[in-house]
Amino acid sequence: NVLTEIPHVMKTGFDPLSDVKPVALVARASMVLVGGPDLPAKDFKSLVTYLKASPGKMAFASYSAGTSSHYAGMILNAKAGLDLQHVPFQGSPPALTQVMGGQIPIMFDGIVTSKAMVAAGKLQAYGVAAKTRSQHLPNVPTFAELGLPELEVSNWLGVVASAKLPQALTDKIHDVVAKVAQQPKLRDRLVGAGFELPGEQGTQMLARDLKADFERNAAVVKTYGIQLNP
Repeated sequence: NVLTEIPHVMKTGFDPLSDVKPVALVARASMVLVGGPDLPAKDFKSLVTYLKASPGKMAFASYSAGTSSHYAGMILNAKAGLDLQHVPFQGSPPALTQVMGGQIPIMFDGIVTSKAMVAAGKLQAYGVAAKTRSQHLPNVPTFAELGLPELEVSNWLGVVASAKLPQALTDKIHDVVAKVAQQPKLRDRLVGAGFELPGEQGTQMLARDLKADFERNAAVVKTYGIQLNP
């Protein structure tokens, strides 16, 4: 997320908390821990045992350094007592190719880009990084259920604007976007793509959530020593 993730690991031309503001939230995409189809572990507990059997020799992929995919892998590493190396890629497709091929055992990916491959048996899903189970992967437990509630990671799709935009105009744009987002055809397309549709949130609540995500990610980066180019 260019507002709450990337600014912690590289310089940006704006301050995400003072130069821009969220106007409307349209959809969210939860993260899921996936592994290759040939991994012998068929559930999360077995996966941890399998990964611990070869300390320092296993890795996790991410779709880019400094993103939620990277963050989630580092949190898993620490909280599950693993010793996995991080291998970043330029996007989900090349990373997932390596995971499906067995070159790298696991990665955290967005449900949007991995759910079709899970359904086709090309990936195994071990846990969803959310508070509640995903409607797209209802049989996959959440990490809260698995004893790792710290793994709650998602990306959001919405509208942002300059912080200088008058509040009256911000609210007007918010109302228009919220109305459009309720259109059945759009909702069906978003759900079909793997997104989840959150309830209505006003601009002030969105600003609070953005700040909370930003501060949480700052703590993750500091705690786990995350760098763009270590």
